[in-house]
Amino acid sequence: MIPEHLASFLRTTIKSVWALDLLVLMKNAPDQAWTVAILNDRLRASTSLVEEILATFIRQGLVVSEADGSYRYQAGGDADAVAGELIRLYGERPLAVIKEIVTAPNEKIHSFVDAFRLKKD
Repeated sequence: MIPEHLASFLRTTIKSVWALDLLVLMKNAPDQAWTVAILNDRLRASTSLVEEILATFIRQGLVVSEADGSYRYQAGGDADAVAGELIRLYGERPLAVIKEIVTAPNEKIHSFVDAFRLKKD
């Protein structure tokens, strides 16, 4: 079982295994400046997905955007501690972490489903 604070972090910040892998990559090299193209190549993802993940990480205080258009991991305090704890757990119990990501509610899917729901007058 995943501790609730980590499950909450996954629901709000890490919505895919790609996002988790991007977090691991960037946290393990905090002095490295990353471009979207390099992150895209490393993750074998799409540019739009990488940009979406980076935008989430910026909002959550994990990543900063540099003046040259690159990105760098720069979390402090609780965010850094939770990210580190999640990465350790992912190393020890990867399937448990992946299962938590995959089974988390997805707002996009719920919005799509709600669009087709019949409403009562």
